[in-house]
Amino acid sequence: MLRLSNIRVRNVATVGGCLAHGDPHMDLPPVLIALGAYVSVAGSQGERKIAVESLFAGYFETVLEKNELISELHIPAQGKSCAAYMKVTTGSAEDWPALGVAVSLTRDGAAIRSARVVVSAATEKAMRLGAAEQVLAGAEIGERTFGRAGEAAAAEVECISDVRGSAPYKRELVRVFVARALHQALDGTGATH
Repeated sequence: MLRLSNIRVRNVATVGGCLAHGDPHMDLPPVLIALGAYVSVAGSQGERKIAVESLFAGYFETVLEKNELISELHIPAQGKSCAAYMKVTTGSAEDWPALGVAVSLTRDGAAIRSARVVVSAATEKAMRLGAAEQVLAGAEIGERTFGRAGEAAAAEVECISDVRGSAPYKRELVRVFVARALHQALDGTGATH
């Protein structure tokens, strides 16, 4: 838990404010997307529900109207799914990440029934990677499958360059850390590293 966000944010921020800020470097959006969360949004036109994965429109942009605020966060019961979040920082542990990866999986014996793979920080917004999810759906659990999912994620993702690294560097991080996050989720450790 000490690696999620930084001490200043952990002591004053709200979950709704974090999401409404639309910062792609925040830790919560990829985790909440992987868990299938949605928000209730209140405004002068009434209330509406938005899946967290549909909340972000771009770099520091959301689909919220000027007179709307996030009033509730809903995280569905996870049942027997397993999940993990990993982030890579290029500076101190409290620095903004160069990459955040969240995964959530359900298994059927030795196979993966379904998967959600989400990246952030290396991209303009937290986003699911459908190609990696397709590689995982129905595949046998193992390093080979994890590697193929990492390759699919790296091929699909559109990384941005910034002070934390170039786009090619971040693409390589995606390839490696998607596979690591999948391994971590299925190992049952699920903690951040």
